[in-house]
Amino acid sequence: MEALFYGATLTMFIFVLYASARFRHETLIMGCIPPVFVSIVMVFFMGISAWATISPIVVLVPLVAPWWIAKRFAATYKPRDFLITIYLAWAIGLVLAPIAFSFPDPTELP
Repeated sequence: MEALFYGATLTMFIFVLYASARFRHETLIMGCIPPVFVSIVMVFFMGISAWATISPIVVLVPLVAPWWIAKRFAATYKPRDFLITIYLAWAIGLVLAPIAFSFPDPTELP
């Protein structure tokens, strides 16, 4: 269950990074700064934690799917709607992150 929440959270934050990289608007791009900053920090720390405690697959799989989704959304959505999508993914990631962090750490038995 922990791997599922970590994977979903990483997917949301990585989508924010990929989608912001594909965002093409002169002034609305400034609205991507807060989600990108938080996403970079969260992906870094959650990626290290998931890699060490769960499995490298939990970190590597979310790197692929969001790229295709961000590419498709960038081609079909208007800039305003695409920015709303970025913020929605950021909000979902922020909701899933505390749930993923709430699982107890594995302990070694003596």
